[in-house]
Amino acid sequence: MNLRAVAWLLGCVSLILAAFLLVPAAISLIYGEDEGVAAFLSSALVSGLVGGLLVWWNRGSRLTREGRPNYYRREGLAVVGLSWMVAGVLGALPYLFSGLISSPIDAVFEAVSGFTTTGSTILPAASIDQLHGTMKGLGFWRSFTHWLGGFGIVMVFVVLFPTGGRSLFRSEVPGISREAGRQRVRDSAMTLMRIYVGFSVIECVLLVLCGMSLFDATIHTFGTVATGGFSNYSDSVAHFASFKAELVIGAFMFLAGINFAYYDIALRTGFKKGWMAIASSTEARVYALMTLGSTLLIATVLWFWGGSNGDPGSILPDYREYGQAFRDSLFQVICLITSTGYGTADFDSWPQVCRILLMFLACIGACAGSTGGGLKVVRFIVVAKAALRGVRQFIRPRAIHDVRVDGVALEPAVVSSVTGYFALWTLVFGGGTVFLAIFGIDLETSATAVLATLNNIGPGLARVGPSMNFAEMPDLVKVVLTLFMILGRLEFYAVVALFVPGFWRS
Repeated sequence: MNLRAVAWLLGCVSLILAAFLLVPAAISLIYGEDEGVAAFLSSALVSGLVGGLLVWWNRGSRLTREGRPNYYRREGLAVVGLSWMVAGVLGALPYLFSGLISSPIDAVFEAVSGFTTTGSTILPAASIDQLHGTMKGLGFWRSFTHWLGGFGIVMVFVVLFPTGGRSLFRSEVPGISREAGRQRVRDSAMTLMRIYVGFSVIECVLLVLCGMSLFDATIHTFGTVATGGFSNYSDSVAHFASFKAELVIGAFMFLAGINFAYYDIALRTGFKKGWMAIASSTEARVYALMTLGSTLLIATVLWFWGGSNGDPGSILPDYREYGQAFRDSLFQVICLITSTGYGTADFDSWPQVCRILLMFLACIGACAGSTGGGLKVVRFIVVAKAALRGVRQFIRPRAIHDVRVDGVALEPAVVSSVTGYFALWTLVFGGGTVFLAIFGIDLETSATAVLATLNNIGPGLARVGPSMNFAEMPDLVKVVLTLFMILGRLEFYAVVALFVPGFWRS
């Protein structure tokens, strides 16, 4: 392991982050927020100094005497895991320097939640509402971390320093199928970046046409395309009471939950072939059917339930009209299955079957290779088919039974990797739930808090529901949940590897 090369690469990531911190500094300057300008410039200075020292002290360590890269897969994986931790610490500085958050642990929690596109928050409603009032720069930074994290800070590094970056790229674009990874690393990264930026620009324009201000449209675009969910209003998207805005945000959340490799195919070979690739994908079809089927089921349950049933004294919505039930159901289903933390209704107040189904959707997540979180639809497909293969193998032990996805037989190593990941996720989820319960936190809150952070969802149920926050959690619990966010964002292996002693040996 070339530790000096790892330090040099982390220094580069810190310098890139310092440059990004100048963007919200400019926003604060535009809106005349002097304290915000000082906070961001101070943060950029610290990040720049840390990065500059790491780069200078370890100069020359990344190349051999012959001028070839002196870092490979292990160094790449180390940078991937450590860069998110470095980004979380440095990204927390504006919150501390501005005084919005006083606790370093809370600040890191909020920053990591932003970069990992989780959307969980420790901020109360009053503090969130400041982000569209006297702290617009911080509101911009909070959502900008979503946008940076959705694309991947390390992806930026791959674009700038493509040599030896394949391991970084593979960890930033997780999933079983990596169609884009078949091209050159830099070409793939640039293509994905163009798609990501293109989606962002189109959505922002559409939201402005729906009546949002440019600032609000930008904030909510960051959270949508990255499937993060931070809003600068305490009542989230419901603040706008706009069906058109909900439709645009919902559509782009759904699109962001599809494997970006298919958009890459559409750009390279044409829209028709891209559409055919999506239509022929088992994962994409299951993702769409789950979204539609769950929406109809929840909408029907809400309609029969009725909500407030027209009672003006009730805080519940009125679901006597099927249209309103379908509207809220569709938005929340897309939010949860893509792990986006936006909301137009407090789903924690819905009937139990709706709450359970939404958490199940959040557990499954979106497609592999998307910005969405969760276990990914394709993994559930593989695990389900592997289980059926086990039954067929029991019935006919001498027959050869393959696990096939899209007509292609998966190699046993791939199936083993997926089932191993599923088992690892289950162990961490169970262990995390027990750990939170030790602190006297009720089972519903404990389980959904772990699920919300481990799958990068944002809100859970009960004390961490959509109308609540994580502020009352003990500090040690917040530290563990912060680690869970990074685990979920990097899909375990790149982070778990850091804790294996043999990984660091020469």
